[in-house]
Amino acid sequence: MTIIAAADVGGTTIKLALVQDSVLLARAEIPAEAEAGLAPALERMVSAWRNLCNRSSIPFEQIGAFGISFPGIIDPRTERVWITPAGKFEDSRTIDLQHWAQNRLQRPIAVCNDAKAALAGEWRFGAARGASNAAMMTLGTGVGTAVIMNGAPLNGAHGLAGNAAGHVTIDLSGPQCLCGNIGCVESEGSSWAMRRQAEAHPGFAASCLATAHPLDYKALFAAARDGDALAIELRDRSLRAWAVGAANMINNFDPEILIIGGGVAVAADLILPCISSHIRKHAWAQWEVPVVAAQLGNDAGLLGIAHLAAERL
Repeated sequence: MTIIAAADVGGTTIKLALVQDSVLLARAEIPAEAEAGLAPALERMVSAWRNLCNRSSIPFEQIGAFGISFPGIIDPRTERVWITPAGKFEDSRTIDLQHWAQNRLQRPIAVCNDAKAALAGEWRFGAARGASNAAMMTLGTGVGTAVIMNGAPLNGAHGLAGNAAGHVTIDLSGPQCLCGNIGCVESEGSSWAMRRQAEAHPGFAASCLATAHPLDYKALFAAARDGDALAIELRDRSLRAWAVGAANMINNFDPEILIIGGGVAVAADLILPCISSHIRKHAWAQWEVPVVAAQLGNDAGLLGIAHLAAERL
């Protein structure tokens, strides 16, 4: 079986692994240092992969291909970065990763959006095994989405298809999102939006959320369980946003299964039934669409991009 060197690039850390089929032979994590750009990060990734090979007694030359999961919109034809998160890896649009891999690594590389890579992992090895049509929402810092349609990742002309379901308007009078849209799912139900909602609320000072560090969904759901009124209000606002976004995905992409990742680990017993109930009541589909938790956790992106790189061979 071919060994793939995989990297799952995030805004804070970069996860790396040597992957053989569905097995992570070795793994590591390095700081992303996203403000410094992608070019220096690529060199640190190569060093980290070499270190993993040395630790595992695997010759670097035995690596068959490389895979990079990246938090941006990737052109499906050239695998160059179209759109990157503001303030992070801002040089990435100037880098031809295929050219870089050919010259620096002398081996093939697959480059993919991080949500698409995570869904590819769940599709081949996790919650969506056996499905030909699947959709995924990742809840947390933002709302990431991806779609598998007829056995292949959905891309569209520029790689945006399936990735922007978290940026569909659900409130015409809502606030402007970081993406530029108005009242979209992420601007109503994400950790950055939730913090903004909390701090602007007149009841914030009296809420235990005022002393939560960090103020994230783990803190929010814990405070809601303890009866904090503001936490309950904001929790329910996020639940509604996610549920509406999920129903929109069902209507637009017609998946066999919807996978919820990221923040679902905080309160799967509450989040999954809420989304399922809303879909049954409000989605156009007259059939049951299973809503399930992601199974692979932080390994989904690594396994997914490794699978896509292996397919490249």
